[in-house]
Amino acid sequence: MNDAARREFVSIASREPVPLIRGALLIAKEEYPSLDVKLYLDRISELAREAEPIVRAGSNTVEQVQLLSHFLFEQKGFEGNRDEFSDPRNSFLNDVIERRKGIPITLSVLYLEIGRRLGLNLFGVSFPTHFLVKAVDERGELVIDPFYGGAILSLRDIRARLAQIYGQPVELVPAMLKPVGPRHILTRLLRNLKGIYMSGSDWDRALAALDRILLLDPRAVEELAERAALYEQLECFKAALEDYQCFLSLAPEHPGADGARESILRLVRQVALIN
Repeated sequence: MNDAARREFVSIASREPVPLIRGALLIAKEEYPSLDVKLYLDRISELAREAEPIVRAGSNTVEQVQLLSHFLFEQKGFEGNRDEFSDPRNSFLNDVIERRKGIPITLSVLYLEIGRRLGLNLFGVSFPTHFLVKAVDERGELVIDPFYGGAILSLRDIRARLAQIYGQPVELVPAMLKPVGPRHILTRLLRNLKGIYMSGSDWDRALAALDRILLLDPRAVEELAERAALYEQLECFKAALEDYQCFLSLAPEHPGADGARESILRLVRQVALIN
């Protein structure tokens, strides 16, 4: 673990709003201890400066969104990494900037940051399994997919996406397109990384992702239970016991509560033996 990056992440996680780009770069800095956060902040600023005259040539939000998408995905070559979607580098913003490849959430973070600097009213949208961006003006809303070159999605497109995700027609409810803030975005980014590391049995990195999720959202009961189980697997029995106890205090009626109670009984004995 990069102690300096973690200390700064602890600091920004305690603020509201959480600084989105700095938070994303600090997530990357734990993987790359020598990463220069300011360098990449400057790189993003330079992209915004380069895009400004192009985007401001648009006479309305639709045109400006199309021009920003053309700048990022045609001129600068950013693209969704369809061939290596689960590569962790797609989740590290420095790698996305260097390689010009990312996943929906990291490309959306870049799109949000540059577009907002240019005066576009943009928001992240935590759509099921696929992060999107929303542009809002006095005439309405546009839903944008940075993973697919900044395509503007119609309601028909969005419903088709839902049907594809769930394997059957699913009702599109407003909550699916609700704007989310930086804390939620960083949490979802870390959940992606956690899933990659868990599937690869990379327990140390999975634990680091869980730690940072819980810094952003201490009441994330699913992650509390996951971290407790992982601590127990790694024979960190006292930490596992504390997490299970916290989990039960927050969610006594959770479907996993009975299993947590059994784990607590087992861990109390285990901790007593160590002491």
